[in-house]
Amino acid sequence: MSFCPICGSQIEGQPNFCEQCGAPLTVQSAAPVDIRPDTQQPPPEFDPARFYAGTGAVRNGIPAPGYSDRCNDPEILQALQKNNKAGNILSLFLIPLPLIGFVIYSIVTDNVPIEEAIRNGLIVSAVFLVFAVLSKITVALKKPYEAVVTDKKSRMRTHNGNDTDSYTEYTITVQTNDGKRKKIVETDRSRAFAWDYLNIGDRFRFHPKFAFPYERFEKSSARCLYCVVCQRENPVEADRCQKCGVPLLK
Repeated sequence: MSFCPICGSQIEGQPNFCEQCGAPLTVQSAAPVDIRPDTQQPPPEFDPARFYAGTGAVRNGIPAPGYSDRCNDPEILQALQKNNKAGNILSLFLIPLPLIGFVIYSIVTDNVPIEEAIRNGLIVSAVFLVFAVLSKITVALKKPYEAVVTDKKSRMRTHNGNDTDSYTEYTITVQTNDGKRKKIVETDRSRAFAWDYLNIGDRFRFHPKFAFPYERFEKSSARCLYCVVCQRENPVEADRCQKCGVPLLK
């Protein structure tokens, strides 16, 4: 018994053409073979481990969506503590500096009585001290939060109406997870970190203990990754800061 190689119809005898489809039958063919497997194998299950691996779920250096588990990394905390210690030492040096300067000026020039120089120096040093204490208190009172960027606006501002002393003010409006509305305000007189890093619709987490306190939920589309210790811009693929070497939030 033979079959047509084209349509698979059974052929009786030895005709030259298939009665069903008209194909030439110069060579008799065996029955068509079903090469399909007896049972269809299900597609392999998605295995995230094949795509994301390592601390912070990183694939080929690109961070996966989510917040990093490196917020309490010992290297980061140690580097922050070292920076804070250096800042405290600098403050202790700067606070008495006005008093010392006024006294030296009084002794060298005789233009200001020593009593007045001491009094003026103590006033300015006290202002420095109050400013340093208030800065510490302000940082201590800040709480971490999660939010979404809802708006970004920039505008030109002037200092005391002086057009020659103008600057740009950048304002980012966000809504926290508990429904509160906050604003992040920066100027071009200092580097606009958040303005460059956060876009409308971005989810992020605010870490008050970091020098750069903003962490995006979706980091793969970020322009760069900022070091939370030294604020250095790093490529998104980098795992450590190219300046101070601490781990990046990935």
